[in-house]
Amino acid sequence: MSLELIKCVHKIMDDVKELTGKDIQFIEKNDLSVYAHLKIARKNMQSHTMFYKPKHTEIINHLIAHECGHILRMYGTPEQDRIAPYVNDKIKLAGLREVEPEIQKLAKFIPFEKLAKIVNMWFAGTVRQVTNYPSDIMIEKWIYDEYPDLRSFQSQSLKKQYDEAVQGLSDRVEQVTPRKFLKCSNGMNYAFFKILSDHLNDGDLFKRYARSYYLDIGKDLIILQQDQENTYKGDVDIVNKWAEALGIANWFAWKDFEDIPDDYLTTFS
Repeated sequence: MSLELIKCVHKIMDDVKELTGKDIQFIEKNDLSVYAHLKIARKNMQSHTMFYKPKHTEIINHLIAHECGHILRMYGTPEQDRIAPYVNDKIKLAGLREVEPEIQKLAKFIPFEKLAKIVNMWFAGTVRQVTNYPSDIMIEKWIYDEYPDLRSFQSQSLKKQYDEAVQGLSDRVEQVTPRKFLKCSNGMNYAFFKILSDHLNDGDLFKRYARSYYLDIGKDLIILQQDQENTYKGDVDIVNKWAEALGIANWFAWKDFEDIPDDYLTTFS
């Protein structure tokens, strides 16, 4: 499929090529759990790779700009400060022990194989949020401030994200999801959408969270984010502060970006 991109997106991609010396390869992938997924190139890789769902091509301009923002932030920091979050089986097992009593309750009426998939999805989603949102917030502010031509695409894209996020506030989700996952995910969503609704002057991006049960933790995360340094190193600092506040600092670890295995798919998305 040929992607129809507006002028400023081509400019952003040119900035990526100039900074990193690498182009971006685009690959359609229908089974993504997110709208788009980025694999940032390391030294021994010829190009950055962006996987995307064809059904989201109406917002592809924003998705590409956003993913380019991650590349620019990573490569814009000194090489010694380029680290990436990762999870291995040992880390995941230790994290899941914290919610084991609630998982055991669910096991009484959810088949084991199905429950295992759901728990892995909850865990991965929580780690993805905490390791992405601090960067995502700064990238969305950058897009809004620097590229007015992208604002309509940005609005559509964030609205899609908001519509999916608020499903985590439904009674059904509340009934079948361990409290730890609910607190973390909904608290981070509160902070994410409150910060961006204020910056983009779009109250519709926050109205459902205004009466959320998770506003206390959300407000705490906002306070931590207020002093965020606008660099990748600053992103990492806020990730760690958010994780500590949420009680999930041991759910992931950091590794030198160049030491990530060749077949990695980064948690950035």
